[in-house]
Amino acid sequence: MDPAEIEGHERQGPIDTVPLAKAGAQLEAIARYVSQAREELDRIEVPGYSPIADPHDAQEFASQAQQLYLTDDSGKAVAVVVSPAVLEVLEDALALAGNELHRLRGTDNPVVMTVEEMRAHLKGQMTS
Repeated sequence: MDPAEIEGHERQGPIDTVPLAKAGAQLEAIARYVSQAREELDRIEVPGYSPIADPHDAQEFASQAQQLYLTDDSGKAVAVVVSPAVLEVLEDALALAGNELHRLRGTDNPVVMTVEEMRAHLKGQMTS
């Protein structure tokens, strides 16, 4: 599906946008558009390969997948509509990266952190 078929669609650099005010009436078309990511994931996954196996591949898949930014009256993004396939790939890749981090640290059990704590830790703002 071509995103230009969605009323109010505008391309802003690499980002497809639709005003939130126009999105509600077109929810089915928007869902069909982003669902193309599932078809792409099914096409590229083969026995022994999944984009989650490599963080670069997971990020590449997610960045190339169809998505629509919903914007407010000022044009500011207020939400992003993506396929569940994109979330699956990113969640699985994050879990693998977390497991690798625990392996490198020599810990058996994952440390549960909030998203804010994880960001602070990655930025070096936490001591433990």
